[in-house]
Amino acid sequence: MEKSVQSTKIINRNTSIELLRIISMIMIMFHHFAYHGNFEWNFNEVTLPHLWYDFILMGGKVGVDIFVLISGYFLIENTEKLFQPKKLLKFGGQVVFYSIMTYLLSVMLRLNAFEIKQLIKVCLPITYPGWWFASTYFMLYLIHPFLNKLLHGLSKTEYQYLILMMVLCWSIIPTATTQLFESNSLLWFVTLYGIAGYVNLYGGNQKLQSKHYFSLYFMVLIITYTVSTTFLFLGTKKEEWSTHAIDFFEIERLPILLMAITLFMGFVTLKMNYHKWINMIASATFGVYLIHDSSYIRYYLWTNIFKINQYQDSTFLILYSILVVFILYVSCTMIDLIRKKLVEKPYMLFVNHYTYYFLKSFKIICEMFRKWIFG
Repeated sequence: MEKSVQSTKIINRNTSIELLRIISMIMIMFHHFAYHGNFEWNFNEVTLPHLWYDFILMGGKVGVDIFVLISGYFLIENTEKLFQPKKLLKFGGQVVFYSIMTYLLSVMLRLNAFEIKQLIKVCLPITYPGWWFASTYFMLYLIHPFLNKLLHGLSKTEYQYLILMMVLCWSIIPTATTQLFESNSLLWFVTLYGIAGYVNLYGGNQKLQSKHYFSLYFMVLIITYTVSTTFLFLGTKKEEWSTHAIDFFEIERLPILLMAITLFMGFVTLKMNYHKWINMIASATFGVYLIHDSSYIRYYLWTNIFKINQYQDSTFLILYSILVVFILYVSCTMIDLIRKKLVEKPYMLFVNHYTYYFLKSFKIICEMFRKWIFG
């Protein structure tokens, strides 16, 4: 009976978090709508479309942090294997597939010329900055088993001090100074990974329920957006003030971090029944990102197909952004679900069959290099 109850908890937890994964990707897509829209705002006036632009620009940063938090929450449980070739090949296969497909599509649309040199880059997408998130996440996945050994070896108090130190260095100080601390995206991902790992291992504040976390999220959201809007209006009098309107809109800024954590905790503690369709749609979220934010087609997508900058001064911009994101999300989800069926399934059968031989050869090579370097 106890085993059955535990199993149900896991399913409920997964579904609620998978729903959050979908919401996060929608937030990221709205952000890309704003970021890649080529909007040019006049600092002398503040319009409703401009206010909406700032709002959705902020939301995407929260979505990125949540994606990493979700990964850290689950990956912290891996304490046995240092190398998981099947998962790495599955991840890499998906990234390479969309890199090749979107590049060939751009060639067909005459957006890019076909070049052998470029084709080589396309086949090695992780090593190039086309998808910064995918490249950083891949590195996080490579090092996460070592992070787990470190984090599992800490006492609860030591873990808490580590989180406080990382948040101080890479969130609080940059927020207070509006300058980036000497860091990079991977270090910030490690910080988020550590926070989510702590939640999995030790839980959150026992006094807070899902409704409390959601209330905290909306409180931080309202305060942050109010401050941003205030700077926008001050900017109509003095231009330099308007530049501070988006000072808090970076993934490591404290308001963004607080929103990501509170929303994440809200869904972690949310009691929700298992929903097959939510889990299925959520399984395609990374594919949605790879398709719509490919560097080969995104300019054409936002500028030529949807022509979103034409709605810059229109009150219809809000409704149009909702329509565009809905169409894109549904379309990209369908594409990725088809890919899973037609491409990933046979690809993983091949991987599963030959992984043993690949891993054995890989271990021999790694051992040779280890002995050659370290003696």
